[in-house]
Amino acid sequence: MRRLKRSNNSRLHGSKNWGAAFLLMEYLSQHPLSPNRSVLDVGCGWGLAGLYCRKRFNSSVTASDADPAVFPYLQAQADINDLTIDTEVWRFTDVPDDALAAADTLIASDICFWDDMAEEVYQLIARAVEAGCGRILIADPGRPPFLAVAEACIEDFYAELVPVRAYTSRPHRGYVLRIENA
Repeated sequence: MRRLKRSNNSRLHGSKNWGAAFLLMEYLSQHPLSPNRSVLDVGCGWGLAGLYCRKRFNSSVTASDADPAVFPYLQAQADINDLTIDTEVWRFTDVPDDALAAADTLIASDICFWDDMAEEVYQLIARAVEAGCGRILIADPGRPPFLAVAEACIEDFYAELVPVRAYTSRPHRGYVLRIENA
């Protein structure tokens, strides 16, 4: 990873495995996906949560990010775990409706960290609900823009905000926004 960091600069904060990915993995360890499902990981960064779904649940995973510079990191982690994962360069507004419709589960972590991202994230969720994506799970440490999106989703899509704690070399605290779209 250090070698990659010296030769490959991410431009959109794809500089590490972010803490909310651990929150999402902890949540999924307690509320597992059905095996062999289709997962869309948006704003994937280094792809840790998507790789977890691939390894633990044998999910087919498409990982998308606006910054193609994150994919070598994702690929390095996939190689270490002997996994394959599809990647797409998509901003939130560019995720095709057919990709949202094809996904059984949409996952994301640490994707709503600036105020101006909240509307794009909300619109992505609304499009996923409209497309019929069965489950939407978005993890965040609890930043104000994320909490604003969560509040709107609770109102509009009967979402639930679940507190989660995960422990790695350091503790992580936050939430998973869960929408079950039946």
